Amino acid sequence: MRILKSRTILISLIFLFSTIGFLFALDRYQFLNEKVFSLLNPFNPVKTYSEKLNYKILDSTTWQDPRNLFPIFAYNIPSNTNNLASSLKIIEKGGINILINGNFGWMPDPLKLREAFIQSKVSKLKWIAIIENECKDDFIFSNTNDETNKDIIEYLKLFNDESIYGWYIWDEPGKNRKFCSPLNLIPNDDFADINQMVKQIRRDTVFRAKLDFINLFPTYWSETKNLSEYENYLNNFFYSQEFKPRVLCFDHYPFLFQEKGGFRKDYFANLEIIRKKSLEWNIPFWMIVLSSGHDSYKNPTFEEIRFQVYSALAYGAKGIGYYLYSRSFEQIGYRSWILEDYVDDESVDDSLHGPLYLPVKNLNQQIQYIGKILNNSNSLGTVHLNDFPNGQTNLKIGLDDSLKNLFYIDSVYSTNNFNSSQDLLIGFFNDKNNHLNKQFLVVNKNFNKQIKTKINFQRKLSIKKLNKVTEKFEEYNNIQSLEIEIAPGDGELYVFDEN
Repeated sequence: MRILKSRTILISLIFLFSTIGFLFALDRYQFLNEKVFSLLNPFNPVKTYSEKLNYKILDSTTWQDPRNLFPIFAYNIPSNTNNLASSLKIIEKGGINILINGNFGWMPDPLKLREAFIQSKVSKLKWIAIIENECKDDFIFSNTNDETNKDIIEYLKLFNDESIYGWYIWDEPGKNRKFCSPLNLIPNDDFADINQMVKQIRRDTVFRAKLDFINLFPTYWSETKNLSEYENYLNNFFYSQEFKPRVLCFDHYPFLFQEKGGFRKDYFANLEIIRKKSLEWNIPFWMIVLSSGHDSYKNPTFEEIRFQVYSALAYGAKGIGYYLYSRSFEQIGYRSWILEDYVDDESVDDSLHGPLYLPVKNLNQQIQYIGKILNNSNSLGTVHLNDFPNGQTNLKIGLDDSLKNLFYIDSVYSTNNFNSSQDLLIGFFNDKNNHLNKQFLVVNKNFNKQIKTKINFQRKLSIKKLNKVTEKFEEYNNIQSLEIEIAPGDGELYVFDEN
């Protein structure tokens, strides 16, 4: 009897420690986690589905900034600030009008941020409060213990004052990254969780006035092996939602160290597929650019940041975000930011906030004006004259005949002594309300050298160029060629009217 009892105890202990070891392994080892998850939940975010999942559009409205601003948003709050209200004023002065509290997601920090907004009395800056929390631990979302995000109403009530622009529903949804503890083996389905939360917001007459925000993976996500799988990922997300997403946002950080491959070769392919889906679904797209050195990413220069912004605008982006903007996450290896120094001192000169702060402030002023123009325009297409930088893949090279004829372009050639003027990207647009009003944005893809180029037209045109300093248009009447000089990574906007 004693032997039997001892064996029972031994078996129980072995089972207990084996279970604990298994749960520990699930939490620590992603490969094992994903294998077990795939058995428990067969949903694959990149699989091709014959049916449109849960698709049934209950609200087809797209997002327009209620302040009539071009959305320029930033991650994060400065980690080391003695006066958060002053930091908010400095961020707003830098041209940022939406803030995401990425490093202030855990309670009670969001309450401090809300109080800082009250104290700062900033006029244009708003913030997006984070909801996402796969396991409902000590995150900002603390009003429920369930695992399916069934009830976020109390949270929405808590963070719904005039400083709130919207709610950050999820960052990079896809395969669930971990099981929730303790002893909870029910995995979340990210798309289903998003759908649950968005439904609660959109069905409420008060909450739906603000943005439900989701940021999607880029093309180089490890789960998408090619562009076809990436498009499946986008499709599956869209068709899993009962309410039409209001913004199609993604991040893409192209500036890797040279030993890690250098500039990502799928940068423009990612922009093109997002542009395609944005037009197909009639959803404005936002892009988050790299502005902070970390991990395998180099510290981006101002010219490299500017290049990312203007290339996104050329593809039709309706919002630009910076990751990271304010000095934070140093403890996990982040090395550079836009707002680096004197993060809470409003009295110092702008140049003392860091080498990037003032140039990016001026850039934000430019894109605020250009963005408002392009926000009222349709993206008609883009043209690349070569595969720079770093041999871009899946890129159509050369002038498209339809765009050439629509914009009366005959040829584009270099006026430089060195052959770099072909490092050009041109984005083509027309006014949503007047298709005869046309715009084209010429971008220097070379973030190291100025380029000089000449565009010859099929006939004489009267063209206006936006002066980004005065925010007024300069007129060039009855010209058949246009000579352009563009600084590294910069862009120039031209318009003409056929009326």
